[in-house]
Amino acid sequence: MAYSKADFRTLTQQLHQSLIAQNGEPLSCELYATPFSHGSITVEYDNGDQDHHVAEACNIAAVISSIGRILSLPRSNIACEEMSEVLLLRLDVLREYIRAAIETAHKGTYSETDADRMVRRWAGFLKHPSEYVFAHRCLSSTGTTFDPPAIEINCAFLASWDKLKLYERDQKKSDLAHQIVSVNFPSIAKIDAFFKATANHINKLIAANFGIVQNA
Repeated sequence: MAYSKADFRTLTQQLHQSLIAQNGEPLSCELYATPFSHGSITVEYDNGDQDHHVAEACNIAAVISSIGRILSLPRSNIACEEMSEVLLLRLDVLREYIRAAIETAHKGTYSETDADRMVRRWAGFLKHPSEYVFAHRCLSSTGTTFDPPAIEINCAFLASWDKLKLYERDQKKSDLAHQIVSVNFPSIAKIDAFFKATANHINKLIAANFGIVQNA
């Protein structure tokens, strides 16, 4: 299961609700106002104008904007299906930027949420299929009923896979090597939970840069 045009429209709204500030800028741009932001520089141009930049703010903002563009690009359900994997991989880039920004500025303070883990697991599956179950995924989209039923790759499958030891993963891959698999991406509610978790990370980073202690 991939995402449809309706899903992309909903995700666009959810992205804006969580990660776009009232001024229309990505939420991370608020780091410009904090006194202890990492990677803060002032650029002076030939005409004497100056521009203030904060590396962590700019980098995170660029990824948030790119996710917005991905969600706005497709004009058909087929195009949305084809962009679904790209979307999930880009979400993982955002997760990595957030983690790096927090750990660089305030080492030891990043705490991975369930939503973060979900995105990390899906990116791992999409980027490294040979580490999981590549099998006969192409047949799962034919609408045919299989006996035995197709193995479903979903959030629960990837969570259980995460807990396996290396030898257990090898055994699992061997058991499922010639099975039909269907891949069901996380629901838009789970993606929305990731947007909210990301906003919470950014807000905590902003507060920490101001020297304000926030409850977890």
